[in-house]
Amino acid sequence: MRAACRAMRSAADGLTERQRRALESICATFCPDGPSPRALGISDTLLELTPPSDRTALLRLLSVWDLGGRFSRRPRARREAILRAWRDSPIAARRRVFNGLRRGSLIPYYARAEPTLYVDPKPPRLTPLQIECDVELDCDVCVVGSGAGGGVAAGVLAQAGLDVVVLEAGPHLEDTDFRLSELAAYQRVYLGAAALTTQDGGIGLLAGSCVGGTTTINYTTSFRTPDDVRADWGEPFTSADYDASLDAVCERIGVNSDEGKPSKRDDVMARGLEQLGWHVAEMPRNVRGCEQGVVCGRCGFGCPIGAKQSTLVTWLVDAQQAGARIAIGTRARRVRVSCGSANAVEAASNGHSVLVRARAIVLAAGALHTPVLLRASGLSNPNIGRHLHLHPTTGVSGVFDDEIRPWEGTMQALYSDQHRDLDGAGYGLKYETAAVHPGVLVAFAPWESAREHAQLMAQLPWISGIGLLLRDRGEGEVRATRTGDPRVRYALTAGDLRHVRIGLDGAARILEAAGARRVFSSHSRLVAYEPSPGARERFLEQADGVGYAPGRCSFYAFHLMGSARLGSSPSNAATKPDGETWETRNLYVMDGSSFPSASGVNPMVTIEAVAHLNATKLAAMLT
Repeated sequence: MRAACRAMRSAADGLTERQRRALESICATFCPDGPSPRALGISDTLLELTPPSDRTALLRLLSVWDLGGRFSRRPRARREAILRAWRDSPIAARRRVFNGLRRGSLIPYYARAEPTLYVDPKPPRLTPLQIECDVELDCDVCVVGSGAGGGVAAGVLAQAGLDVVVLEAGPHLEDTDFRLSELAAYQRVYLGAAALTTQDGGIGLLAGSCVGGTTTINYTTSFRTPDDVRADWGEPFTSADYDASLDAVCERIGVNSDEGKPSKRDDVMARGLEQLGWHVAEMPRNVRGCEQGVVCGRCGFGCPIGAKQSTLVTWLVDAQQAGARIAIGTRARRVRVSCGSANAVEAASNGHSVLVRARAIVLAAGALHTPVLLRASGLSNPNIGRHLHLHPTTGVSGVFDDEIRPWEGTMQALYSDQHRDLDGAGYGLKYETAAVHPGVLVAFAPWESAREHAQLMAQLPWISGIGLLLRDRGEGEVRATRTGDPRVRYALTAGDLRHVRIGLDGAARILEAAGARRVFSSHSRLVAYEPSPGARERFLEQADGVGYAPGRCSFYAFHLMGSARLGSSPSNAATKPDGETWETRNLYVMDGSSFPSASGVNPMVTIEAVAHLNATKLAAMLT
């Protein structure tokens, strides 16, 4: 009977019995024995989390992984040794497989706990369009995307009296919908279930995929564009109009430093920074009525009390009140262009075709999908898809004697710019903290064996981490797969890695000065030390020995920028300074794609200010 059930399940999910056996044995090797990974359905969740572009390769691997039971029938110690061999392989593709299987097994295993918080129900702010048949719409402006760029553009344009249609590929969730487990949040509101990576697997790519985009799930950090970055970027960022747009968006989304009670994580970082005599400052945040406690630590899964002033609760509300229509679950496929001018967007929703005719079209689908849409629409400017910046982020963690409970407290209340400028040209890194939930620790922590990993996870209440937010000079590229999904190529430069190493040392010094009894990095192998004379220097040597190549050290990108950048010439930019594409009239880009280079700070306010500025100009042209 049990064998028959396994065969039925394998047939239902497209796996052969051999593939199923291989996958379950891999999951069982990564995870501890109790509770049983099979009983929790970990292998099924791993399949759900696997990006469609990787599924075929995964099935091929599983077909040969366990021939004759050569993996599943071996004792745990031998199976773990096989997985470590893939982790340490000189072949980057094998390391990519290892990390994909590691995260795909362990995040579903540890990130399942349902939240216990209670939130008073509130009526929804938005009433979006549900597409239930083939439909054609007419409007003045079609905005693709509802995040920091699209939400602001929609609000500005609609309030100017224009008829606006917003197309959002993701679902619509409101406050009470955000009472999700960590795993469910990744599956419901993150792009690709938070499982997307660069092509070589070296950097995880994180973005929102819901109404409000990444503003719905970001950490509320609200830096204005730094003056030296504005000077480097030139027009329109140096203009008085851009100043006015910065002021306008900061006012609308409630940027302040009053609602940022430091969490215990922030206290740890501040203590270490102050001991070293290093810079530390309050974090500006876009919140109104923030709880700054247990609830706030869940902000990366959506704010369940509506305190985060995302576009979901600000600009999109403004847009709908002014008559804008917001279609959800609707993915734009291409822009129609006639006689050099954009005039419509072709989209799909729940199997239905959607055509939106418009006088102007604003693409704000994010730095991964906006260049793919531009290419799919026939544009050929060589800068489209190039110049991608990611602010690659890794972390260093400390284990303390006092309980930290790092999943609680204000998401980010303090930061340090001690190493902001490491080359005299404004390139360096920021030190920031963030809430550490079980899945976050899994993503950044090493894996040596199921037992050692379980022991590390059990220490989570006493762990505090510091993130190294790198302003990257290196550039990547976005291209489309055969299925129309974005494929990202990116490699850290030698100069960027030198800055990462300085940050690794700096974060270790901060944690050590704060009283950590053990410090460990985010390398795939355990790189750790207990503070003593010369220990940190040996820690850095060990980190260098493991290296920073793809799969050797965990990096994630929370800030995706620059893949359709604006500029003064079609030779170096995809769009004009006002966001209109050089080769197609009435087609605009208003999102993080438009950044000329990495901003060096969390980019939300800059994206919103660019969108506000250029949407204001567009509204003046159309009214």
